[in-house]
Amino acid sequence: MKNRWLPVREGSGFSYSAVTDARIAAARPMTLARRTYGVHAFAMDELPRNELGKARDIFLQVFDGAPVRELEPGEALITAGSPADQVFNVLSGMLMLSRTGGDGRRQVLSFLFRDNFVGITASDHYFFNAEAVTPTRVACCPRSTLMDRLATDPAADRAFMNMTFRVLEDTLDVVYSLGQRTAQERLAVFILYLRHWNRLTGSLADDHPTLDHIELPMSREDIADFLGLKKETVSRSFSQLENKGLIRRESSHRIHIAALSELRQIAGITDFASPRRLNIGI
Repeated sequence: MKNRWLPVREGSGFSYSAVTDARIAAARPMTLARRTYGVHAFAMDELPRNELGKARDIFLQVFDGAPVRELEPGEALITAGSPADQVFNVLSGMLMLSRTGGDGRRQVLSFLFRDNFVGITASDHYFFNAEAVTPTRVACCPRSTLMDRLATDPAADRAFMNMTFRVLEDTLDVVYSLGQRTAQERLAVFILYLRHWNRLTGSLADDHPTLDHIELPMSREDIADFLGLKKETVSRSFSQLENKGLIRRESSHRIHIAALSELRQIAGITDFASPRRLNIGI
């Protein structure tokens, strides 16, 4: 039987161990949850209902009875440079993660939605900022509590390692989705990115009519800093997509997707997901 060499945790580091295909297949039910760590967003794989609940319990149990913090739009949850001693689970609303360089220029790293985690870092201090875009509720848990859970629960630890590997995959997805694209294409990607998360958080079928309505609670400047564009370019790209009949602006913070298939063609992707994930319904 074929062996594969995979990283295995040993103390504070990793070594490589030969693992058979059969062992990999047997371990897969333990590595189904995909969520957000640090600045990366993960979707839940499409699972049978009984397996889906089990996957969520692996991580959400650390937030059972945890205090809940309520944030107003613009209020900071995490400040770069502060001790990374807590992890958070988004219960409702939206967070925006960003990083500001020494020259004052800001890069929006991602937006987080319900059931996304944030707070895990490789160092003892946060290297990014997190603030509320909308009224947001987050559950707060000491980082040490989560780390103790991973140290004592092999299933949770394996799932955590699996997510770490997927961080690398999703980072490449972001580079692929936004790199070497025109402003219109990047904006199309962003609209599909929001549609994708609306589908996940609402557990909706891909053809559900409510997915055609996209809320844009963030500012044009936030969108620009996420897509690597100027604010004026973002506004002009919205007009261009509307003139092509792909979207219709219902208000300054709400659009309607009028032609989904054509919007996907411009973006070159399906809802911010790489082609390898199309078989799980993203």
